Amino acid sequence: MVGAHQTLERPAQVPASRDRNFLRYLGGVAAADVGDQAWLTVLAWTAAQTGRPVAATLVLAAGTVPRAVLALVGGAVADRLPSRPLLIGANGVRVLVLLAGVAGLLGLPGHTLAVAVGVAVLFGAADALHIPAIGTMPRQLVDGSQLLRAASMRQLVQRLASIAGPSAAGFVLAAVKLPGALLGLAALFAVAAVLLTTVRIRHPRDESVDQPVLASIRDVLGYLRRDRNAGGLVLALVGLNVFVIPVVSAGVALRAHEQSWGPETLGLLLGAVGLGAVVGTVCTLRIRPTHPLAFALLMLMLQGGALAVVGAAPLVGVGVALGVVGLTSGLASPLLSGTLQATVEQVYLGRVFALISLSDNGLIPLSLVGFGALSGGIGVGTTSLLFGAAMVLLMFSAFVRPTLRRLRVDEAAGTLAD
Repeated sequence: MVGAHQTLERPAQVPASRDRNFLRYLGGVAAADVGDQAWLTVLAWTAAQTGRPVAATLVLAAGTVPRAVLALVGGAVADRLPSRPLLIGANGVRVLVLLAGVAGLLGLPGHTLAVAVGVAVLFGAADALHIPAIGTMPRQLVDGSQLLRAASMRQLVQRLASIAGPSAAGFVLAAVKLPGALLGLAALFAVAAVLLTTVRIRHPRDESVDQPVLASIRDVLGYLRRDRNAGGLVLALVGLNVFVIPVVSAGVALRAHEQSWGPETLGLLLGAVGLGAVVGTVCTLRIRPTHPLAFALLMLMLQGGALAVVGAAPLVGVGVALGVVGLTSGLASPLLSGTLQATVEQVYLGRVFALISLSDNGLIPLSLVGFGALSGGIGVGTTSLLFGAAMVLLMFSAFVRPTLRRLRVDEAAGTLAD
């Protein structure tokens, strides 16, 4: 029977792939993921129309700043309040913001840039709540034994959305221009909100105590210092993007320019990362390592080696290395995410995901700048080698810790075990 908190009782050990309640949740987040990726494309296209590089970058940064500034606030709120209403509300806010953007474009012709910046800022603020809230949901919907499979399914949806969203946005922009594209995005987020209203919480989680935001942040940092397993996992997830993205985003483009490979070749090289990631994520739906974190860390050490190759290998070697980067990312990310879901105490989950989001928004731009500065001084090849080696060392430092290496999600009992 569904109670006042809309919880759902289901038989134990229901596979996530056949759990209709979880699949409705996955459908809702899929619609939101496609919308997120499409919105980034719409915003980038709008920014590029200015013809002024500085103005274009300011438009693109407009959504990043509130997302970074409000990330920890969003995490604190996500740990304090029920997750499902927060997700529905965040998607509802996105719908209203996009509709306001359409009204602004129609009512203020000639002010497209100002309207785009306003929408981006409000959209980024909604993201600051949406990201940590969505991170708390899988553990409330599936049994512990299904967390790894649920994480794999979630990652696969994200990767497919990263392909479908930009492609759809391009066609829609060409067909109905910016106002029509914003209306289409509003419809996607409305679908996400409606689907999420049909989801029922199976395992209600404990919520954190009501405390000021700064105290809440100190609380989660203290928890990560005390719980070495959770702290090590968060560090691995942070390092994953800090070292990978500069090599894949900047390093490959710089090598393509140096070697005169052309934009078509650059597109194919970056496509190898996406293809490898999809293949790796699909594989995680089948494989079940006894010690998923140890397996993931080994894959990420291999990924660090592949990053080192990107800066020096000939064209075919770069393509193979990028395929390995994608494959190992697809294999490791769901295992890291699922283990994190099972390991972190539920009252801290929202803030932990907010910290990871903050690191992505704060540290990755710095690492990109650092990669560019080093490449200008010592070359792309040496810089890629250093970034790859740093990633190998970070993952190895986690792997040699017995408590992390032996960490596993017990598939039989559905509980965390050492």
